[in-house]
Amino acid sequence: MKQPKLSDLVLDEKGTREIRKKMGKSRKIKITINIDQDSLDELREIAGKTGAPYQKLLNQVLRDGLKKRLESESRLDRIERELSKLKKKVAA
Repeated sequence: MKQPKLSDLVLDEKGTREIRKKMGKSRKIKITINIDQDSLDELREIAGKTGAPYQKLLNQVLRDGLKKRLESESRLDRIERELSKLKKKVAA
């Protein structure tokens, strides 16, 4: 593919402002991450079967994992409180 000349390029300031405005309103943030090739391959395979973009699937997996972690932490907190109560009863 032939590279365009810099002198032929035109800066679309209005279009750029519109794109930045839309992205500013978006709840999604673009980032760069490093993940294992196996994980990426599996996500892409699932994406191919479901028709969903693999980035959307990755976001869902991440969201589910964080939710489970929060649930297990709150469960652990409850267990620790109950254990503390039991220790006080046994000591009394």
